[in-house]
Amino acid sequence: MFNNNTHLEKILKFNIFFILNIILIFIMSLSTIYSATLEKTGNFFFKELLWFVIASLVFIMVSLVDYRKYMKYSNQIYIFNLLILASVLVIGTKKLGARRWIDLGGIALQPSEFAKILLIFTFSSFLVKNYSDRYTGFRAMFYSFLHIFPIFFLIAVEPDLGTSLVIILIYGVLLFVNRLEWKCIATVFLSILFIVPLAYKFLLKDYQKDRIDTFLSPEADALGTGWNISQSKIAIGSGEIFGKGFLNNTQGKLRFLPESHTDFIGSVFLEERGFIGGTILILLYIALIGQILYIADKTDDKFGKYVCYGIATIFFFHIFVNMGMIMGIMPVTGLPLLLMSYGGSSLVFSFFMLGIVQSIKIYRNNGGSR
Repeated sequence: MFNNNTHLEKILKFNIFFILNIILIFIMSLSTIYSATLEKTGNFFFKELLWFVIASLVFIMVSLVDYRKYMKYSNQIYIFNLLILASVLVIGTKKLGARRWIDLGGIALQPSEFAKILLIFTFSSFLVKNYSDRYTGFRAMFYSFLHIFPIFFLIAVEPDLGTSLVIILIYGVLLFVNRLEWKCIATVFLSILFIVPLAYKFLLKDYQKDRIDTFLSPEADALGTGWNISQSKIAIGSGEIFGKGFLNNTQGKLRFLPESHTDFIGSVFLEERGFIGGTILILLYIALIGQILYIADKTDDKFGKYVCYGIATIFFFHIFVNMGMIMGIMPVTGLPLLLMSYGGSSLVFSFFMLGIVQSIKIYRNNGGSR
């Protein structure tokens, strides 16, 4: 049974600046979704508001759960992660050439979103249990890669290139935090340089190659594969310093910019708010990631520290790639701008992760693994 007094004490330990940071970003998101979808049918604004209520409840509930329970049940979480990703390949709904979603009676759930945080739980637990004192050599790196490979493979075959890259980055960051030797880091880096051309030629699908080709030369097919990037650049450039103002975006309203409320919501925001608004948004994201890393550094528990670094990695990668994508300096990968892009799975996933960070702040001094 819940102890109301105990939970009230925990709630009073919430980081108010952390929560305020999240709310400010979401307010920017909600206003931009409203503006981007004003001429569309579907009530995107009210749907996102409903998802915010659900996500907020998830944030509170997750914050009040001792994060170390995820380490205790890491084996069960790993099996669940494998099963739900495998189920996508069997019963998943295919959209835009990829099978990534499970249809739950009108609600499309994307398991690969949650697979990232579940992998952070299990991989952090794996490192603490097996390499708590010393992590050296290629053997340790190989065995740790075996832990993430099944998850990586199931996501890659959906296919979901963006999330696959996030998984690899999480793996690399957590190994680095766990003091991986520099000779191993150098070897991995050189291996990536060797593998990337081979992966491009033999592993990527045609539409994924088109995205990379478009990134390298968007003007080559400005009316085809380069359309989104070209229109996004026009939207951002027309915003100039101060932006056109709320509800005054043209590229999204006139349907020149597809996915204006999801993948390219940043383009609409920058068109309306300009360079100043974009700078404020980026500073809010930097502050958010900074607070996550601060909580990690103040946490003696290795499991909690690794989980925080993993979550910070996810936020950084999504923000960096999405922002780069809309400006034409990164390939189009379909990664949403967390806390900004429209979508229930993405919003709940973001609040779930942030709730974990809040839990680590609350429970980090209550004992646990060192």
